[in-house]
Amino acid sequence: MTAEPLQGRVALVTGGARRTGRVIARALASAGADVVIHYRHSEAEARQAVTEVEQLGRRALALQVDLADAEATEAAFAEAVEHLGRLDILVNNAAGIVWKPLAAMEVTDWHRSIEDTLHITHHACRAALPWMRRQGFGRIINLIDVDADALQAVPMVTPYKIGKTGVLVLTRTLAVSEGPFGITVNGVSPGTLDNSERKPPLERIPAGRYGSAEEVARAVLFLAEPASSYISGTNIKVSGGYLI
Repeated sequence: MTAEPLQGRVALVTGGARRTGRVIARALASAGADVVIHYRHSEAEARQAVTEVEQLGRRALALQVDLADAEATEAAFAEAVEHLGRLDILVNNAAGIVWKPLAAMEVTDWHRSIEDTLHITHHACRAALPWMRRQGFGRIINLIDVDADALQAVPMVTPYKIGKTGVLVLTRTLAVSEGPFGITVNGVSPGTLDNSERKPPLERIPAGRYGSAEEVARAVLFLAEPASSYISGTNIKVSGGYLI
C-alpha cells in the first residue's frame, strides 16, 4: 500500500476548522489529498487549518457556507471544484447539539438540532454527488454517533438523536443508490472522545479510557482509500466498546 493512498484526490471536510474535523483534515492531507476546509463561523480557525494542510505540501481552500441553505451549499461546492478541479471525498463532520430536557426544549431548539444533524448532512451529500457521479468515483463518510442504531430514550438530546439516527438511514440508503456510480457511503460513529463536551464515568467504557480525534480520523482514512471500494453502507464504531 502506498504511503499516500489519496494522492491526487480532493477531500472536503464539513466543520473542518476545529476539533475532530481539523484532525481529520490533517490526516487526509497526510495521506496525499488536497483538502477543502468548510466552516460556518470559525474563519480564523479555518485559515489556520488551511495553513496546516499547506505545510504538508497539499493544496487547501477555506470554504464558508451555511449548510442549512441547500442552494448556497451547492454553489459553494461548485466553487470548491472550480478551485481544486474535482471532489472525491466528502466527510460530513459538522453537527450541532442542544443539551436540554425534552420538556424544556423550544420549537426552535428542536428544529435547529435536527437541521444541524440530518438536514445539513443531506444538503452536503446532495451537493457533492453530481461531481462524484461524473468521475465514477466517490467516498462519502458521515460522522454519526455511537448509539444512533439504538432505539432507546434520550431525554436530554432527543432531536439530536433523531437526527443522527436519520443520518444512519441516509447513509445506508445512499450506499444502495450510489453504488452503481462507483461511490461508497459509510459512517464513522465516535463514542466519547477526550475533546467531548460531556463525558460518562470511565467505568462505563470497556476500554477504560476516552478516545481521541486521531482514532476517529484513522477510521475515516480507512474508508476513504481506493482499496476500500467494496465497503459501503457500514458504520464503524470508534467507541472503546461504549454503548454497544
